[in-house]
Amino acid sequence: MTVGLSWGMAHAPANEACYMTPALARWRKYTDWPLMALAVGSLPVLLVEVVRDSLPRSDRLFIDLVNLVVLVAFAADYIVEITYASNRRLYARSEYLSLLVVAAQGVAMVPSLAAFGVLRTLRGVRMFRLLAIITRAAAIGGTASRGGRAMIREHAAGIAFGAATLTWITSAAAFTVAEDVGVGRRIHSFFDALWWSLGTITTAGSGDIYPITTAGRVIGGFTLIIGISTFALVTAKIAQFLLRAEPAVSGSDEP
Repeated sequence: MTVGLSWGMAHAPANEACYMTPALARWRKYTDWPLMALAVGSLPVLLVEVVRDSLPRSDRLFIDLVNLVVLVAFAADYIVEITYASNRRLYARSEYLSLLVVAAQGVAMVPSLAAFGVLRTLRGVRMFRLLAIITRAAAIGGTASRGGRAMIREHAAGIAFGAATLTWITSAAAFTVAEDVGVGRRIHSFFDALWWSLGTITTAGSGDIYPITTAGRVIGGFTLIIGISTFALVTAKIAQFLLRAEPAVSGSDEP
């Protein structure tokens, strides 16, 4: 049974058929896309973890909230899927990337717990944050690789908007790492970086926030190019829809 892009799919369709049930197929039908959007969209927030100690409390709370939502969503998804699977042992072997995403997100939560007891010594240690970024990026890349070309052809406009949104958040995260962002610094918070990224990707600009480092300017140029390309694609799709020729009326006597 084909159910679209199956989350955690790193296996052949024959393996999937061995544990697929109608209930699991229905569950994936409604959860695959939201989970993919949540996973990919939250990756840039993990990048901000690298400099979280210098950010204001509101930014740190936002990062912790995103990590918690992703952890709960994917842990719940894995529990439901393995419950619905007809062969749970085969499911666990085949869908190891799903469990890897949950484990990576658990690692991402470790720095948030540093204030409790023995974990206090982990505050400021970047190894756990970098490990979470690398692990989850690898897991998501594996799940998204299957059927990617067909998905892009079928949902070009939607993917363009998704790419623009991902670029907006990613650019803000990279800007936060590259520029002087933090409490008492030139730029106060990650949310200010989001404002800069929005103005850059839409080519509107604001002038109140701007990069001064080489890395920040490269990030700004990349964001600008993606914004122009994305909106050009969307404009082309709209024009194609509006200019689509109506089918000729059969049997017309007009010349």
